[in-house]
Amino acid sequence: ESFNTIIMTSATLTVDSKFDFFMQRIGLQNVAEDRRIPLVLPAPFDYQKQSLLCIPVDIPEPGYPAYNKELVKLIYRSLAISHGRAFVLFTSYSLMNMVHNQLEDSLRLLSINSLKQGQMNRHDLLSRFRQDKTSVLFGTDSFWEGVDVMGDALELVIISRLPFKVPNEPIIEARYEAIEGKGGNAFMDYAVPLAVLKFKQGFGRLIRHKTDRGAVIILDNRVVNKNYGKRFMRSLP
Repeated sequence: ESFNTIIMTSATLTVDSKFDFFMQRIGLQNVAEDRRIPLVLPAPFDYQKQSLLCIPVDIPEPGYPAYNKELVKLIYRSLAISHGRAFVLFTSYSLMNMVHNQLEDSLRLLSINSLKQGQMNRHDLLSRFRQDKTSVLFGTDSFWEGVDVMGDALELVIISRLPFKVPNEPIIEARYEAIEGKGGNAFMDYAVPLAVLKFKQGFGRLIRHKTDRGAVIILDNRVVNKNYGKRFMRSLP
């Protein structure tokens, strides 16, 4: 109430082209409707020409015994084709470390330099990645967003799995309970929209300029095999 106007802007405020989830998270639904002006603008990039989206549907689902083995194999094949120049995004340090440890030597034989979150600070890691166009960066949470690498230094983004929060984290658990207590569906009303926003951020690492081009590979077939996967696909430009 202390401000006449507030403008909130981001590429990741909508789920299903609506602002409902964002408004509920910060209490904007309590503001008078005539003081809320939602506006969705088209992306400034030509994604049809600049990007390719790949989803192998025959990979096992995350959590199945064969998933990790297939994940390592497909990441290796993808990086061999792109010859580095890639982000590989993970949702956990344990999976990132496992994949990195298994692939580092094999990638070195292809003259691809492996960089991993935690080896040095984020700024230095990104600087090295931009300079070395035969490198691949393995990253978790903080590399899904707020990272700009333009040009041919980054032509491939691999999303290892859909970025759902761990449901037994205390804050997430409390929010689940609050939603269920009000008769809602915690998974569909909270977990899925939150993951969709993160997913959009991960996809958004690829095209940062009108001359950028490349591919995004999603190694989680739930995006096409599960009903809620449609919400992820609809969120892409």
